[in-house]
Amino acid sequence: MTDDDDRTQEIRRDHDGGPGATDGPSQPSGNTPPFGAPSAPPQRPAGGYGQPAAGYRPQQPVTGYRPAPGYGAPMLPTDRGSGGFPAALVGAVIAALVAVGTSYAGHQAAVHSVSLDPRQVSGFFVSRLGLLPWPVGQGGDRLTAFLAGLVVILLITLLLMMAAAMSTRAGNGGFGLFLGAWMAVVIAGAAAGAVAAAIWMPGGQLSQYIANYITGGMLWGVLYGWIAALALLIAHALRRKPVTR
Repeated sequence: MTDDDDRTQEIRRDHDGGPGATDGPSQPSGNTPPFGAPSAPPQRPAGGYGQPAAGYRPQQPVTGYRPAPGYGAPMLPTDRGSGGFPAALVGAVIAALVAVGTSYAGHQAAVHSVSLDPRQVSGFFVSRLGLLPWPVGQGGDRLTAFLAGLVVILLITLLLMMAAAMSTRAGNGGFGLFLGAWMAVVIAGAAAGAVAAAIWMPGGQLSQYIANYITGGMLWGVLYGWIAALALLIAHALRRKPVTR
């Protein structure tokens, strides 16, 4: 046997996979899956799909946690207490009642000849009591002047106090509201004193004393206006707070 015959026999054995065949990649057959696909179907977990893996422990909820009050609830409207009108009305009525009371006290002081010397402490306060002419006695139309002064005090204090109360949230801003209401009574006292004097005083004396009545009305508001301001502050504090669950 020649060398060519030996080589031919080796080639045939390699092709048939006989003894001495070299390892190499196998040829694909009809049952071989395409490139990149798994050669076997996926194995199903022992516990089945949707079951937690062995050793898995779900996270426990935090104990002791409480959501904030109102959390998750729809937003509710805020009640501002009718825009501050009720509280302002209370303050205006109290201011008018104070004007009535001080005017009556000033009239009684004049009847009983109480000292009105402003250099004394008692005389200074007593001399500022009579904001409006008491509707009893001689000289001019005292009743009309008295009623007109009361209307002026009611209207001015109501408007100014309502503006102050509307700009302050229910139950808050006490000090600023108190000062604003006090100043409202001071302005109303000055206006009421001027209106009352213009009605009941003779025309010749009015031009001489109108400035004194305006100043006296302002001092009346400074000395006694805090009473109406305090009433407004209390009424404002009692207004309904924002609605909560």
